[in-house]
Amino acid sequence: MFAFGVLADHFGQAEASLVIGDAEVLDRVHRDADRVVLCRCGGAGRVVHTPVNQPGEPETYACSTFTCTWDRPGPHEPRLPPRRR
Repeated sequence: MFAFGVLADHFGQAEASLVIGDAEVLDRVHRDADRVVLCRCGGAGRVVHTPVNQPGEPETYACSTFTCTWDRPGPHEPRLPPRRR
């Protein structure tokens, strides 16, 4: 019964993860905290988030694009923190 309750509480996130793969689904507070992140090149960049919730569900967001603002060699990908569980 406990596992069913947990699945029912997180059904929207589970459904969104089918669409976005291993990207993390964030609420509004974590989305705002995740806007400027470190880049793998050693610089910093800006993350843009896209809403992934269905109408009538709580607001949820996933990382859409990343733009590094530094002109440095190396891969320009966000260095994301470990996933929250």
